Amino acid sequence: MSELHEIRDRIRNISGIKELGAPFFTAEVTEVSDNDCSVIYGTTTLTKVKLFSIGEAGKLLIKPKVGSKVTVADLSQGKLRDLIIIKADEVELIKYDQDGLVVEIDSVAKKINIKNDSTSLTKLMTSVYDIISKLTVSTPNGPSGTPLPPTVTALEKFKTDFQNLLK
Repeated sequence: MSELHEIRDRIRNISGIKELGAPFFTAEVTEVSDNDCSVIYGTTTLTKVKLFSIGEAGKLLIKPKVGSKVTVADLSQGKLRDLIIIKADEVELIKYDQDGLVVEIDSVAKKINIKNDSTSLTKLMTSVYDIISKLTVSTPNGPSGTPLPPTVTALEKFKTDFQNLLK
């Protein structure tokens, strides 16, 4: 065996990394920020592993949960420098943002957000609640009053439910 192969094998044994140079590998997430995370690969901690494949935040952000397993792509061809997460077993946040449309699923807050440049699902649901809670209709004796107590109770439950679901 050549001296270079011996050195490579010793480095692998020290680091706990058996497949140095693999374009994809599985690791465990130890820390997560808004743009990157740290993972354990073998016995080595790798930092600044990007959550998206370009320099700035991408159109699709998938934020893994600490302790979850992730698939990492090594774009530096085995040098473990330019690393990105391409799959996560458990996620805290998924955010898709393109051309003014934003869809966000937040498993930590247990809420979703859907919006575009002009409105959001939360605003629409709030408008529906406001319209129904102030609804009056024409009657032979003039305009009706506001909704009766059973309707008001149902509306309050509706408002609480959508606020628990939507950001």
